[in-house]
Amino acid sequence: MSHVVSPIRETLVSGGKSYHDVTNDICKQVEGEPTKEWKIAFGVSCLVFAYGAFCLGYTWWQGIGVWGLNKTVGWAWDITNFVWWVGIGHAGTLISAVLLLFRQKWRTSINRSAEAMTIFAVLCAASEKKRQRKNANKKNEKGNRAKS
Repeated sequence: MSHVVSPIRETLVSGGKSYHDVTNDICKQVEGEPTKEWKIAFGVSCLVFAYGAFCLGYTWWQGIGVWGLNKTVGWAWDITNFVWWVGIGHAGTLISAVLLLFRQKWRTSINRSAEAMTIFAVLCAASEKKRQRKNANKKNEKGNRAKS
């Protein structure tokens, strides 16, 4: 295989390494055994996941009163969560619009991230709103049964 030498920049592979050596150095990170630090970080993330699963199960078992909805407060966790995700969606749109208005040439990757953030935030807000309606319908059904 012949090597093309660029007159503009220095060679990218130096130090007597071949392309095979560079490929092995890069693939070693993915194909090798996980390090001790990785295993610790994975263990911590599993603990965080288990805590989240416990909290979700506790909410399902006890009801949404654990969010503070059983008090005379208008803004419990569910509506706060919905407003949060709508705000994140607006932020992504704003970032994309500002970069477009200022005609930034480097905006492509940031726009993609901002627009993806907006799409995911709107999906989260929509699922949160759907869950709120479902809980409100259940509450109304229980109230109607109690009256009859």
